[in-house]
Amino acid sequence: MEFFVFRINQIKILKNREWGKAEVKLLSFVTGEDVNLPDLEGFMQTTDEEERRKLLHAAAQSVLSAKVLIQIEHVRDGHVMTFGDTGYALYTADWIPVSFNWSLFAFELDRDIREIGRRIDAVIEEPQFDRFTEDILTLAGAASHPASVIGLAIAKFVIGVVTDNLLRDRDDQIGVLYQSFNRFEHYPHGERKRDDVPDLSNNLLIDYSIFGTEY
Repeated sequence: MEFFVFRINQIKILKNREWGKAEVKLLSFVTGEDVNLPDLEGFMQTTDEEERRKLLHAAAQSVLSAKVLIQIEHVRDGHVMTFGDTGYALYTADWIPVSFNWSLFAFELDRDIREIGRRIDAVIEEPQFDRFTEDILTLAGAASHPASVIGLAIAKFVIGVVTDNLLRDRDDQIGVLYQSFNRFEHYPHGERKRDDVPDLSNNLLIDYSIFGTEY
């Protein structure tokens, strides 16, 4: 038996992109070929276009279900968000993944967090998802491990559309972080802890930790 948890422990926001206090939303996705994706072998085995579309929808819904959306109010420049003495789990599993990707977005929007959640989940109903369904066949046909390639392509597509829709106005963006981890380099003994990791804009400083064990 195995156990795995990926936590966020603290975030420091240097500038909130607002005059005075801001209402900050955090959106996190943890994705990977063995994280939050259903078995896609059936996609390559069927020639039924409707069945393939259903399988891609299921995979995309799995990615969307992995999102973590948090709202923090009254955020000023230099604000430190501390997630208690144990941190907040962004992903847990009963196995230690070989690899996974983490995307974190901080933004300032006046919309209700429930509305934002609904807009995120509606991504797979948009016209570009149907176009993506057609394009994925070409991508899968050229891959040596089609199911893995399809899974990662879905994750990238969903995250890309979500962030484009939410963050069209760059003034609303507070910070963006993309990280990729693999067990052999980054947590060979099941543990990793890092503090003050800068995001792409150098506006966030992030503390996170990984813990995995066999029992």
